[in-house]
Amino acid sequence: LGAFDLLETTTLTTSASSVTFSGLSAYAADYKHLQVRAIARESSATAGYTSSQLTFNSDTGSHYSWHYLQGYGSGIISTDAPNQPNVRLQSFAPGDGSPSGVFGVGVIEILDFASTYKNKTVRVLQGALTSNNTAVTLTSGAYYSTGAVTSMNFAIGSNSFLTGSRFSLYGVK
Repeated sequence: LGAFDLLETTTLTTSASSVTFSGLSAYAADYKHLQVRAIARESSATAGYTSSQLTFNSDTGSHYSWHYLQGYGSGIISTDAPNQPNVRLQSFAPGDGSPSGVFGVGVIEILDFASTYKNKTVRVLQGALTSNNTAVTLTSGAYYSTGAVTSMNFAIGSNSFLTGSRFSLYGVK
């Protein structure tokens, strides 16, 4: 990928059920791709991690697919899912029962976000340390829409992202 420019950052000062970047069409003339660098922790009392969901343009129809390969401890798992309402970000945010101060990390790339002639591709590198294990996950996803991505939303199901979680949006030339 080309040069990266920081466009905006959201750092939570209170817990939130989701984080949204909107008005992305303003970046279409200057950037080919978008990247989000995130650190997150979530509100469940578990020592494990909870998957997050990424949606585009408020579209929660069955217009996404994803698959991931995850390594943790001494094991490896993989799975895929077509016709989904979002792209699943596995092992993204450890629960509040994890060691104090530990956040999960993710680098999420949205390729050709402004294209109006092809579907969108998502690729993700993410990881989390918990009391139970450490996980590193590679995810790829697709958003089956030829419309430009004008907004993206990160959600964590029925839980919340905790204070201190940070999402930084970069433009990639």
